[in-house]
Amino acid sequence: MKKELKFGIIGTGWPGQQHAIALPAIPDVQLRSCADSNLERLHSFAETYHPESSFEDYQQLLGDRDLDAAIICLPNFLHFPASLAALEAGKHVFCEKPPTMNAAEMKVLRDEAASRGLIYFFGRQFRFTPAVRTARDIIAEGRLGKIYRARATWIRSRGIPAGIGLWFTDKKRSGGGALIDIGVHALDTAWFLMGTPRPISISAKVFRNFAELVTVPVFDVEDEAHAFVRFANDAIVELETSWAANLTDDTPIGPEWVGRESNNCVLFGTKGTLRLKPLTLFEDENGKLVTVPLESRYRENSFEMQLRNFADAIRGRAPAINNAEQAFELMEMIDGIYASSELGREVPVA
Repeated sequence: MKKELKFGIIGTGWPGQQHAIALPAIPDVQLRSCADSNLERLHSFAETYHPESSFEDYQQLLGDRDLDAAIICLPNFLHFPASLAALEAGKHVFCEKPPTMNAAEMKVLRDEAASRGLIYFFGRQFRFTPAVRTARDIIAEGRLGKIYRARATWIRSRGIPAGIGLWFTDKKRSGGGALIDIGVHALDTAWFLMGTPRPISISAKVFRNFAELVTVPVFDVEDEAHAFVRFANDAIVELETSWAANLTDDTPIGPEWVGRESNNCVLFGTKGTLRLKPLTLFEDENGKLVTVPLESRYRENSFEMQLRNFADAIRGRAPAINNAEQAFELMEMIDGIYASSELGREVPVA
C-alpha cells in the first residue's frame, strides 16, 4: 500500500464541500481532483479547496490511474451509475446516502466491490457524531441490557426540499421522498445503535398530503412515512418521518425553512433506556427509575471521523463501519417500507 491516498470528489455541492473541508485533517490523504457538470460550482470549489485537477465529466476523473478513491456526492439517481463506474475503474467508493435507489442496485455494487477487492462505503456521518459514539460506548458497557425496541424520528412541519434541479420531489430522480431523504437517517441511526440486526419483516404506510406547499413541476413522492420493522433477534424499530405535517406545539421550532422539527432516537433496553437528544440514560437503581444526564465523550468532527475510517479500511487497518452489506440491508428496509404501504400489509424482507 502506497503511503499517500489520492481522493477525488464527484459533485461539488454542500456534501462535497464538507468532505473537502475534512480531508486535510486526515494523514496521508490528498484531494487529488474534483468533478461537476456545473462549471460555476466546479470553478468555485477548485478555487476554494485547491485540488490538483478538476473535470466537467466525472469519467475523466475516474480515468486517472493514480486516483485511489472516489467520493460521490451527486443526486440520488446518479449514485448507482457513478459508483459502478468508479468500481469498474478500480477505485474504492464512498457514496453519500442513500447508497442507491433500491436494494437491487446496491446488491450489484456490493458484489462488484467484493469481486474486485475494493471498499464500498456509504455516507452516514451521523454514525460518527459524538452523541452516537458515546451511545455506542454506553451500550457496549451493558447499561441498557438487551435492546428490544427503538423509536426513530425525523419530522418537520414545513420542510419539503426542492434542491438544485428540483429533483427531490421527482421519484424517477430521487427514489422517494421524506423516507429516503431524512427517514433513512433516523432508521439507520437506530439500527446501527442496535447492532445492525437482520431485518425480517416490515409493516408501513406512506402519505402524500402536502404537495401544495411547494411549487415544483413534479411531486410524486411521499411527504410522510411510518414503519414498524421486525428483526431476527426479536427487536423492533418504530420509524416516523415527515417533510411536512401539522405538528403539535410540543415539537420544537427548527430552522426557519423547516418549521417545527424533531430528530431523535430512543433505545429501550431491559436495564435502561437511552435518548440521543439530549443525551440521557434512564436506568433502574435499586428498584427506582433514575434519570442520568450524559456528557459526550468525544469532540471530533463527524465528517472527519467518517473519512478516517474510510481511509483506514482502504489501508486494511480497520473494518469499514459503513460497509456494503449494511448498505444493502438498509436499502432492503427502504424497499420494504414502500412495498408494505403499496400492498397494504406486512411484507417479508427478502
